[in-house]
Amino acid sequence: MPSDVIGLPRHLGQAVRKRRLQLGLSQASLAETAQVSRRLITSLEMGDADGIAFDKALRILEALGMTISIAWPSEPEEGRRSVAQTAHAPLTEDDRKPSYQDAYDDITRAALRQAAYAQEGR
Repeated sequence: MPSDVIGLPRHLGQAVRKRRLQLGLSQASLAETAQVSRRLITSLEMGDADGIAFDKALRILEALGMTISIAWPSEPEEGRRSVAQTAHAPLTEDDRKPSYQDAYDDITRAALRQAAYAQEGR
């Protein structure tokens, strides 16, 4: 079963258009089947439907025989940080994104606190 990775709202629109054309459907017939407006289908396919309601997106995908799946990478991608790393990391002025050093410092402090609590509990 073919799959596309949707990283941006416009990618969803591209995948919808590709599948709609494969099935030989018009935007109007897809809109009718999915019970949404043709304007929404047009906006979605053009990448202008950033705020599309999830239930409407699901109806469109269902009408096309498509599904959504969610996957977690086994390791954080390079340049991304895990939830544990970002939980309490202070923000820097650099685009208000935490730095790796900030995350490391925060994780180290948390580990030291945890070790101290564990030793107190003896």
